[in-house]
Amino acid sequence: MTEDILKLRIERIKWETKDVATFYLSNVSGLPVSYKAGQFISLIFNHRHEEIRRSYSLGSSPDEALLAITVKRITNGEISRFMLAKEHPGDILKALAPAGRFTVSGFEQEKDILFFAGGTGITPIFSQIKYILKRPGKSRLTLIYSNQDANSIVFKEELNELAIKHSDRFKIIYFLSNEANRLNTERVEELTRQIVKHDFKKAEFYLCGPFPYMRMIRFALVYMGIDPGQIRRENFVLETVAVTSSTVNFPPRNIRISFKNEVHDLVVGENQSILQAALQNNVALPYSCRNGVCSTCTAKCTSGKIEMVKNDVLTDADIQEGLILTCTGHPISDDVVIAFGE
Repeated sequence: MTEDILKLRIERIKWETKDVATFYLSNVSGLPVSYKAGQFISLIFNHRHEEIRRSYSLGSSPDEALLAITVKRITNGEISRFMLAKEHPGDILKALAPAGRFTVSGFEQEKDILFFAGGTGITPIFSQIKYILKRPGKSRLTLIYSNQDANSIVFKEELNELAIKHSDRFKIIYFLSNEANRLNTERVEELTRQIVKHDFKKAEFYLCGPFPYMRMIRFALVYMGIDPGQIRRENFVLETVAVTSSTVNFPPRNIRISFKNEVHDLVVGENQSILQAALQNNVALPYSCRNGVCSTCTAKCTSGKIEMVKNDVLTDADIQEGLILTCTGHPISDDVVIAFGE
């Protein structure tokens, strides 16, 4: 069994800053690619005789003809450097279908939506903002955008144009570290109290940027009384992934997986994740990061119990619905059944 692989042609490349470029992509098949604003695609590379997957947020809106991903050159990042130095218009990239849970809904309602972006963490938020502003609604959007300096602001011209065009609904606040204007917990609380005009319990907060940046913002919001369920986070693309470890020993278990209209009965070995066991048995479940941060491998547990040793993406509400990450999930009962797309 093989995964559904997209073949995407690079149509053009736009340099946003000296270290950041946006790749505009079309589907080679000519068919439209369905996705939600805020989702990502996982690119698949054969690099030095090894398959490597990297997730990149889509900065394009579903209203646009071409997909767009924005890549930042990362020190010692093999894939980002390869993308920026070796890929050219006309080249073909392989990718999994768009995925991810960093999406906005209910923006037609009267509420405040605050977006916190750090650096190229603006990418999925840019997609969300464009999508929302093209539709009627009573929500008020505020972008709090942090960068090192003015030259490192990505999508600055486009964002400012949106703020002018939709001045009654969209506002931007920039923070620049080199001007001693760094966002901190005090400023997060101060801004939140200033910005939120409607019911605090209806306000929504979307965070994307480096992990310490998102942790700081989430801490400030929760400390001031914001319910964690009102906060969504999206992690940066990871060039290197630490191996998830656990002090808990997971014994072998039998599980059942429903995937693409087929049922697979597998044995998950001692301390194996569900994803590892599936791949070992030639069941090509979708995945990208393998470390509990991207949600590509999300499935639903319809029976039994699963323990995740790491989860940086699913909310408490997601878990209550039975959603799990197969890359860090271990069965802890013998009646585990999981399903994809059901």
